[in-house]
Amino acid sequence: MENVAPHATRDAKAAMRRKIAELKERPSWVHHVADAATGKLLTTQLRRPVTPLSRAKRLAQLGHQFDPSIFGTPTYRLTPRYPYQASPLGYLWFDWAREVMATGDGPDGYAWWYVAEDIPDDRVGGVTAVLHEPPQGRYLLTLHLGTWNLPGQVGRIRIEVRSYAGSEPVLIASFGLAAHGDSWMWNTFDLGFMSVPFPEHSLFVEMILESGSGLQIVEFTWLTLAPQRPRDIGL
Repeated sequence: MENVAPHATRDAKAAMRRKIAELKERPSWVHHVADAATGKLLTTQLRRPVTPLSRAKRLAQLGHQFDPSIFGTPTYRLTPRYPYQASPLGYLWFDWAREVMATGDGPDGYAWWYVAEDIPDDRVGGVTAVLHEPPQGRYLLTLHLGTWNLPGQVGRIRIEVRSYAGSEPVLIASFGLAAHGDSWMWNTFDLGFMSVPFPEHSLFVEMILESGSGLQIVEFTWLTLAPQRPRDIGL
């Protein structure tokens, strides 16, 4: 599902896709790890793509003992190419994206936002994942996205996780991610959850883009949710 910025012309989209492709030739990498229970967030700038072992080690600094195998077998995997999953039920919703594509230079497709142009002061863009059957107990939520900042600025993105108590939203976790640098940056955000008694079983995950965020372009590629396995706790 999507709400796409209406004014972007075909030529403008093509020109920006070429620009993004050029930026991706010289990327950098950022790994954000967070704990929903304490609100702690650690951000590490990297010279190479993040690996499963280094992801697990950084999560362990916040008390989450996940075996690296958890990164390869999620219960949910939602992408612009496959935004809907029947079992367990979940889907993505895109707000004010410049373009949402099921094809591209990778297997997941992409959705991207020209934040500096498409999101004025009165508008909030981004992506929402609705997960109707999240696992019980401890689990790991991961988002993968690319960012390119406005010159000399720090790019900032909010990630929020909510459930509902009746008709009232309940905020479970909220984090502000910061990306420093002028190059294209691939961001991996790993959020660990202890056992959380959700008011309602469904989970709503939002990546929120706002005016004045210091961002020029944001590209979303995938979201996963994976439960803890027995090997993670030594069983």
